[in-house]
Amino acid sequence: MKEKLRREAEAPPRRGPKKRAAKKFVNEIGNPISVLVEETRDTGTNAKTKERSSFDAIRIVITGPTSMSENTLTRQEAVELLRCLERVLS
Repeated sequence: MKEKLRREAEAPPRRGPKKRAAKKFVNEIGNPISVLVEETRDTGTNAKTKERSSFDAIRIVITGPTSMSENTLTRQEAVELLRCLERVLS
């Protein structure tokens, strides 16, 4: 399963419908949590050249009863995050 996820994450972005995954669950301390991960497009600025560009991205939204976090990552950042999570959680 991990290898399949890694291969999909490292593959070039698809040009069809965007992938989306969502999950609702109760965490270890009894709070309802909602997680959304979806492919999207974003724009950013290169720190060295100051050039703006558009890129394929991954949007992550985690919502609980008293908080919400949202982060948009480049595809490569998402792949590296997946690798780190696999190491920590295995």
